[in-house]
Amino acid sequence: MTEIGVLTLDGGLSTALEGQGIALDGSMWTGELLLSNPEKVTAAHRSFVEAGADIIITGSYQLSFEGGLRAGWSDDDVERALRNSTTAARLATNEGTLVAASVGPFGAHRNDGSEFRGHYDVDDDVIHEYHDRRLDILLDTEPDLLALETMPDLTEVRILLDLIESKDVEMPFWVSFTVNAPGAISGGGTFAEACELVESSANAVAVGINCSPRAVVTPTLNSAITNLPFVVYPNAGQIWDSKSMSWAGTEEFATRRNIEEWVTAGARILGGCCGYDAFDIGRLREDQP
Repeated sequence: MTEIGVLTLDGGLSTALEGQGIALDGSMWTGELLLSNPEKVTAAHRSFVEAGADIIITGSYQLSFEGGLRAGWSDDDVERALRNSTTAARLATNEGTLVAASVGPFGAHRNDGSEFRGHYDVDDDVIHEYHDRRLDILLDTEPDLLALETMPDLTEVRILLDLIESKDVEMPFWVSFTVNAPGAISGGGTFAEACELVESSANAVAVGINCSPRAVVTPTLNSAITNLPFVVYPNAGQIWDSKSMSWAGTEEFATRRNIEEWVTAGARILGGCCGYDAFDIGRLREDQP
């Protein structure tokens, strides 16, 4: 990816949908719209494409069979929503726009903030099963790549990398971690260790940071040496309150100086996460060196 310069990633899909006046207060977040009104999801994706995004991430982050069961969904509902996630994104693309299927962490279905902490107190087999069925369906929808995102710890990523390898598919992917202190993965371990782990997979195309405040990005990127390009899409600097199911605190978006630092450090995919709408992505693209 370094040969083709910096690619612009989209922003927060939920942020774009809320900008349309849609309340996302259910446990399945955007996943509910992928059953009831996927056209709204396509419109949100399209807003990012029109803002200049080269890559858009599907709305599959929150979708899982376990989460669906808790929400009263059937397995068929979950599978249909997963398939709709790639379709909704694909319908929003221009020629050359890439679609990355979102693979969120195990903790996402718990709705208790554990997706930012890791340490789920379950056997590895439970995490393996959680990801296995969903991955099969997402791979079958033929996205351009996978986004293993908002990963809090190395154990879950090891399980995912083993799963992907076992499926013997030539599907490129990136892995992005949450970081709560410079150089430190939110669930334990260092970003340098994370890069070494991801780099060991032949189909990995990038490693990086998402849904983390901008202040930790530069020192974290500089803490690791890797042959992979970095992918960076911070949130707007707020803290997730799992009790109120909302973001709290003051918004702080990436500045031109931040972007220059990240590109200098090796970032080749840049976008935003929660709090970034299409306007913010358009500005971020303009600020790229």
